[in-house]
Parts: sequence; C-alpha cells; structure tokens
Amino acid sequence: MTSVPSNDAPALTLWPAGSVEPDQVLWSAYATEVLDHAGFSYATSTDPSALPAKGVLLLTGTADTEQAGALTSWVEAGGTLVLAAPGENLTDLAGVSPGRALGSELVECTEHWAQRPPRGIRALAGQALTPRDGTEVLATLADGSAAITRRQVGSGLVLTFGVDLWYTIARIQQGYPVTADGVPASDGTAPIDDDLLKAEDGMALDLEVDRAMPPGYPELPDDYTHTYPPPAAVPIFDQPHADWWRALLLQAIWQSAAHSATPLGWLDYWPAGLDAIAHMSHDADGNKPEDGQAALDAFAAADVKVTWHQVFPGGYGPETFAAITAAGHEHSLHYNSMADADLASWGWPQFRAQYAWAQAVSGREDIVSNKNHYTRWEGWTEFYTWCERTGVQIDSTRGPSKQGTVGFPFGTAHLSFPLAPAGNEQIFHDVLNLPLHTQDLAWAGHIAARDVILDAAQAQHGVAHFLFHGPHLNKRPLTRQACVDVANVARERGMPWWTAEEINTWERSRRGVQVQVRTLAEGWEVQVHAEQALSGAALALALPASATPVDDQVRVRTVQRHGHEFLELGVDLPAGTSSWLLRP
Repeated sequence: MTSVPSNDAPALTLWPAGSVEPDQVLWSAYATEVLDHAGFSYATSTDPSALPAKGVLLLTGTADTEQAGALTSWVEAGGTLVLAAPGENLTDLAGVSPGRALGSELVECTEHWAQRPPRGIRALAGQALTPRDGTEVLATLADGSAAITRRQVGSGLVLTFGVDLWYTIARIQQGYPVTADGVPASDGTAPIDDDLLKAEDGMALDLEVDRAMPPGYPELPDDYTHTYPPPAAVPIFDQPHADWWRALLLQAIWQSAAHSATPLGWLDYWPAGLDAIAHMSHDADGNKPEDGQAALDAFAAADVKVTWHQVFPGGYGPETFAAITAAGHEHSLHYNSMADADLASWGWPQFRAQYAWAQAVSGREDIVSNKNHYTRWEGWTEFYTWCERTGVQIDSTRGPSKQGTVGFPFGTAHLSFPLAPAGNEQIFHDVLNLPLHTQDLAWAGHIAARDVILDAAQAQHGVAHFLFHGPHLNKRPLTRQACVDVANVARERGMPWWTAEEINTWERSRRGVQVQVRTLAEGWEVQVHAEQALSGAALALALPASATPVDDQVRVRTVQRHGHEFLELGVDLPAGTSSWLLRP
C-alpha cells in the first residue's frame, strides 16, 4: 500500500467510497489496487479543505451538497478532479447528465488521448453520460452517448468516467464464479464446453466480439477444426481490455497534473532501463525423465530460467529434480485436480497435500508459486485462500486452454492482488495474479499469437507469459524452436526473462515505495521512502526534459509510458528516506 498521510500533501488524493452492505463486494476498493500497482503515492481523504490547492483528486465515492460546493470552489481555483463515480451532487460540476445504466458493451475512445485502444474496449457497468455545453467527449458508446468527458471549470479541470472502472477492471481480470462450462465460440476455435471447469469458463470478455485475427493472417477458413497443431491462425484476445482502462485512468491523472502544472512522480513498473518483461513457465505433465531432459535442453538453448510447475503424482526422480535446481530454474507447484489420481481433485486438503509433495520431491521448502493443471478453477476466489494458507504468493492459472482463447482472455498483462468476495475479513487476497497468455507455441497456440502478445505486453509495460510442456519440447521440433525463438525475440525487444519468484519479489518490494516531488526555488526535490532496499528502481517524473539531477551518479533517460513522456531516474533505494535535487 502506498498511501501517505494527508498532512504530507502529496499531489494525488483518493476520495474513497463508503462502506457497502455485508453481502456486496466492495468494488470501489479496487481503486487502491490500481493506484498501488501503478506506483502512485497518494493521500486518502473526503475533506475538501485538506486538498492541496493545485492537486489532483480521484473521487470514487459520493459527495454531499456541502462537499460538492467546496469541491466546485476548489476546482474553480485550479484543482483538477477525476470523477470515477459522478454522483448526483457532482453532475453540474462535471457538466454531464447521467443516463441509462451500462451493461456489457464497447467504448470507443476519441483522438484526445496520447495512447488509445485501436478499437472498442469492453465496459461492464456504469452510466451513460449526456454532455452539456462546454463539455468535451473523450469516449463514446454505440448509441452515441458519452462514456468519458472533460470540462474546464474556472482554472481547474474535471474528467468524468461514466464507466464503472473498478467493477470493469476487476471483473475482466477475475471473471465470474466458475460453476459450469462456459459457452464456446460459434466458430469452433474455443470449445470451452469440455466438461472440465476452468478459468475460461468464467470469462467476462466476449468470444464473439472481443477477439481479432492476428495481423497479416487470412480470415478463419470455413472448414477449421480445433485440432493440434492448429490448422490455421484463429481469432485471439489481442487487446488487454482491463489494462486499457488502467491506462486511460493514468492518462486522466497525468492530464490533470499537467493542466495544473503540478509536479508528479511515481515508481515505474520495472527496474530502470526496462519497459516490460517476459516470463516463461513449464508444466511437468507426465513426469517422464526424457521429457524433463528435453525441457532442460530447450531452456538452456533459449538461455531462460523458467518457473517449473511440478505435478502430482509421481515425479521425475532425484537426478532430474537436482538438474532443474542446478540449472537455476524455480520449483513451483502444478496443482492437479483432474481426477486422474488419488488426491487429484478440487479441494483444500488435496491442495495442501500436493504442496507438501512438491516440497518433498523438489527439495525446496518455500515454494512461492503455482499454476493449476489444465487451468482448472471452481468458484471465484476460494482458491486464493488455499494459496495464502500454504505460502503460495503468486499464481499464474488465469489464462487460455484453447486455441481461440489465447492472448488476453482476462484482459491483462499486469500483476494484481485479487479482490475478495463479500463477507471476507480482508478486502484483497494476499496472492499476486500473474496472467498466462499462451501455451506451447506451434502446438497448442498458433505461432501468429507470439508477436501479438509481445506487442501488447510491451505497449502496456507489463509481462508476457509463455508456457511450455516437456512432452511437446521433446516430440515437437517446431514447438522447441518456437521456445528458443520467442526467448530471443523478447530479448531483442529489451524484455528480460524473469521467474515467477523474481516477479513476486520485485512487485511486493516496489509496493512499499512512496515518491513525492516538491517544487523548490532552485528546481525540484524528489523524496522517496522505501520500506526495504530496492536496487535499480525507476522513478518516473512528470518534469521538463531539461531537468537534471545534481547527483551525477543517477542514471537518466526519457521514457514513454501510456503515450506520455517522463524523465526516468535510475536509483538504488536504501531502506528509509532518500532525496534527490533536480535543477531546470
């Protein structure tokens, strides 16, 4: 959590929503997850008098008549307001009239954005908006209603999202509770009605509308059948819809800060010098030593340290497990609930037993990651409670099992802590979700998906996740070559390969960093507080490109993030508080 006390007057303030009924999910709380992952430091307040004169306020709750009046005066004097919940007392300030409730529908962004989706992105809830005179439209719905607006008020600015950002982002990423098979794609490319409950069965995205053919490939042939290897390229989830909503919100905050000339800093997603990363994992299906050796050879040729999901029952044998360890790969759990062996069923006792088994066969006590066999899933978030109880800190189950669900079926290339259900003692589960994007290129996923995934993950500054299986690396030369090729292509793009454990450690460490920028007579002071030391941190600053650190040991470059330009300072953060002075 990176919120800071309001008396420290950070540039950004979050106005949270109030409580909800015990039987309701606190969707609005997801605002803190979005801001925390983005690396923002912010105050939390519902007191207009506590707002800095030219700060940015992200309002996710409601305001009474008196508060609305005070917020109007604050905006007129130069404050900037991002409304993620345009309650009735704020519609005049926003310059909109609320209309019908939104369901699952597409939103098209106008040219007003520095970075915008190439086509419509899915919204799942909210209100349509009718702009009043003087209000700009930044995004529209199919019926012509506004979805996002902007209005200048006095010296200040108001940006309004009619879309319920928090419900939309969290629901796309976490899906709906899985209780039955999902509905397959009508073109035959995603037969998810296979009598096996899995993550895709709860997808919120639309198989008929939210996919596209990979660029440069012909339309799906009429005689396509879902066989292995894929007989042709198929429509895939090419756009990370949830990430686009995150990016639009961040752009709204940056637009607001620029309007009021407020200096703003944040901790970038990855270490200094990196725009995105890649992750490769391996499922030990079959546990045959020859498959394990083939995987070891392929990963050595690819020069990648992988997260190796060990699957019950059986195991390779001591020599192979030792070789995996010696090669620097991460031992992980591949929880099996496919009913193909004793203990291979869905439930906490089975998960706990398989975790203990993986500890025993791998020789690793602190296994921190998991990916479910066949992407099996039931319910909504109960599975995360099992992870919490055993010490699994990061899970990569949420991804595709069919050719037509490859790409971004859960709309993201970013890490996130899942929102807990109603009635839970905690708001978020303490388990990071690491999205999965494709399995076994040139066998389970068409090779055409590779660059689509890399492009989108890089554009959103996230992580691209490619999974392989030993039997296919052993018996499918094209898949083995695809493994080596994707490793090289990612590196050529400047995307290093990290294990799930490395990703988990980095993300949890960066969540304990607070960044603030203060304007001084001689320039700007960047003050950073870190709960623990963090080497290679990237401080992203919305400052003039001419700003220069007095400390000549600081690594400096200009970066583009979601279409906006920032000055990046590469620094090694000690635990505690540090500061740097920059001159114009």
